[in-house]
Amino acid sequence: MTHEALVLGLLDVLLSLADRPATASRLGTRLGVSPLRVAEGLLHLERRGLVDAGKARLTLRGLAIATALRAAREERRADLVAA
Repeated sequence: MTHEALVLGLLDVLLSLADRPATASRLGTRLGVSPLRVAEGLLHLERRGLVDAGKARLTLRGLAIATALRAAREERRADLVAA
């Protein structure tokens, strides 16, 4: 998995788990990567103000971005199905 795919995947999974506790192990299982890779991705996102890596939670800014990314992806899927 590329670094870009990892951080985008983390944003999406954290959005899905927004109402539940997340751990590096749980996130890694969902993404098919090691907890170490998850921790690296979380720190990358934390430096950009998108997650609180210690809690494995989206910040408000991260929530807004993850929601927008998901909406854009779903819109593209709908366009492909309609085509």
